[in-house]
Amino acid sequence: MLTHPDHLFSENFLVFTADGSMMVASGMLACDKAFDHGEVAIAVREDHKRHGIGWELLAHIAHYADTKGLRSLESIESRDNHDAIELERDMGFVISDYPGDSTLVLVSRSHARP
Repeated sequence: MLTHPDHLFSENFLVFTADGSMMVASGMLACDKAFDHGEVAIAVREDHKRHGIGWELLAHIAHYADTKGLRSLESIESRDNHDAIELERDMGFVISDYPGDSTLVLVSRSHARP
């Protein structure tokens, strides 16, 4: 689902420079058919990291997920991706071991439906 957005169950969010000349980040949200669970993946160009782009993009996607009524949002991260893991932790995501692969962690956030 992350590679084929359909704009109902999956959506891609793009970030461009202020003048629109270059894409600097991409974020993807893929939801299950019941809109209970979503997976997010974010990529930021190396030369644009540490400027708050990842933070703002994740906040935007998390808010979008909330508007869809998702109960949980998660991401699979390399255990070595300390910056992403710390950012997600700061945003209230919980870090846990990824089943079956010690090189990965599962980063998740639960949200109760109103």
